[in-house]
Amino acid sequence: MKTKTFKIIFIFILGLNFIVAQDLDSLDVNISLYQKIKMSDGVSLSSNIYMPTDSNKKYPAVLVITPYISDENHSRGLFFARNGYIFISVDSRGRGNSEGEFIPFENEGKDGYDIVNWISKQSWCNGNVGMFGGSYRGMNQWLTLKNFPENLKTIIPIASVGPGRDFPKYNNIFSTYSLRWLMFTSGKTYNGELFGQDFWKVKKEKLCQSGLPFYKYDSIVGASNKVFQKWLEHPSYDKFWKNFYLTPEENSKINIPILSITGHFDGDQVGTLLYYNDHMKYGNTIAKKNHYLLIGPWNHGGTRKPKSELRGLKFEKNAIINMNQLYLDWFNWTLKGGEKPVILKNRLMYYQMGSNLWKYANDLNSVSNNKMVLYLGSLDSMASDVFSSGDLLKEPLEKDLEPDTIIYNPSLKKGINNTSYKDNSDDYYLSQSYITDSNVLIYNSAPFEKDITINGKIKFETYVSLNVEDTDLKFTAYEITSDNKSIFLQKDFLRARYRNSLEKGEKIPKNKIVKYTFEGKNFFSRVLKKGSRIRIVFSFIDSPNFQTNFNYWEDSSRQSSKQAQRALLKMYHNVEYPSRIIIPLFTEKDTSNK
Repeated sequence: MKTKTFKIIFIFILGLNFIVAQDLDSLDVNISLYQKIKMSDGVSLSSNIYMPTDSNKKYPAVLVITPYISDENHSRGLFFARNGYIFISVDSRGRGNSEGEFIPFENEGKDGYDIVNWISKQSWCNGNVGMFGGSYRGMNQWLTLKNFPENLKTIIPIASVGPGRDFPKYNNIFSTYSLRWLMFTSGKTYNGELFGQDFWKVKKEKLCQSGLPFYKYDSIVGASNKVFQKWLEHPSYDKFWKNFYLTPEENSKINIPILSITGHFDGDQVGTLLYYNDHMKYGNTIAKKNHYLLIGPWNHGGTRKPKSELRGLKFEKNAIINMNQLYLDWFNWTLKGGEKPVILKNRLMYYQMGSNLWKYANDLNSVSNNKMVLYLGSLDSMASDVFSSGDLLKEPLEKDLEPDTIIYNPSLKKGINNTSYKDNSDDYYLSQSYITDSNVLIYNSAPFEKDITINGKIKFETYVSLNVEDTDLKFTAYEITSDNKSIFLQKDFLRARYRNSLEKGEKIPKNKIVKYTFEGKNFFSRVLKKGSRIRIVFSFIDSPNFQTNFNYWEDSSRQSSKQAQRALLKMYHNVEYPSRIIIPLFTEKDTSNK
């Protein structure tokens, strides 16, 4: 096969950093398009390869494997090639110009192993290969590492998808977005227009209104999808999903430096921290010391393109990191023996919102050293809205009060009009919410007498009785500022049948008081200013963004409105049943008397 080779001369612009050409020859890059890499099973994958023009040298290689077509990596390829690296972008099996069939998650590890081995044997490679990329491209680095190719020397997994844990479902609750993504990555082409919002908004609302089982969603869209159906056959966190993570033994064998990156509002923070925490738990001492974690004030896309503002939340300019420069500095350190990136002053670097400062720690366990416990109560209200909310108290109520109650009837299909339904799954925005929604319980703390720093995840423990065999529940925490602005802090979802384990469902004992624990979905760091309060909102999940649980004992993907059950929830909060939130704090040591 003939190689298509081009020479590119360019001026590279990244964010606020301008690279101006002085010596045009130094910006000259060779590109070889559609180069075939044969896998061990005979399938050939397509790669675009960017090279420095000096063919007499051998270079370290930077690899990205993508299901989003290699053209997306063109500017990155130019950047790395002009900085002394071979850059290879490979279309995932079955995507773009690659042969085979794209089956998400299932071939990435073994294909990654074959690709790294192929790269290391090429005449232009010095044997050192690094990987980077975000989201799905972050996850496939872990799957490649799971196969331990000898020449893989480092990885930079960014916002890594956690199969079965944050996508296509979270806590075993499937999202309607899962099918949208599958259609986006179906066939060979990019499908960017098909991924557009309007079409999918109509379809998921149509599913919600129809009362049909969730497994019918692809027929409502008009395109049957066997991967979607296969995923639905695994409603629990079973062996199918566990296979996409490293075992304790595999984690102990890792011997390369790793830079993990995520954001406070990253939808795939769950996956990122699962891979990270497993390595911290089972990894060997040397490898753990070389695993760095960066957490910024970003959403999913912001982990690669940081901004200083996010839906009304404003940060300082220091929230914007030149990510290309960070990648380059990391690879210069790990693949070329250069200096460690200056930005990495400790193994954990996280942005503290509110103070808008970068903070450093040795690991996630050391970022909080105290806790605040607030107990739910509603002496003079039904906790049913903002204007008659319950309280978050320093001590549990002594009195045996009547429980707070909410009712959810999925047959009414109110999810589309529910004030908690947002077409975007990210819940961080500056606005009052849930003011007129009668199907929620709301609890507010007293204003804080001084600034507090929350580092970690807010844990919510509640004692609830239900009259149904299953349902889906949600809690959200907000900061309510002294000028009455609402700032999203954290959320968590729970399918009641999986209250004790994601691996096995258990029926709810009807009308019995049961403890439910919400661990918190996202790690965050924020300084809440004096005068601010914390608001907790607790409700059923009723949204077109997720499969509908019709509240009876059958696989939720098979349930329909024909057998829907009306759920009555009673929340208890007293000394015997101390429903509460546990807030992880970092308290500065008082050195005034020393």
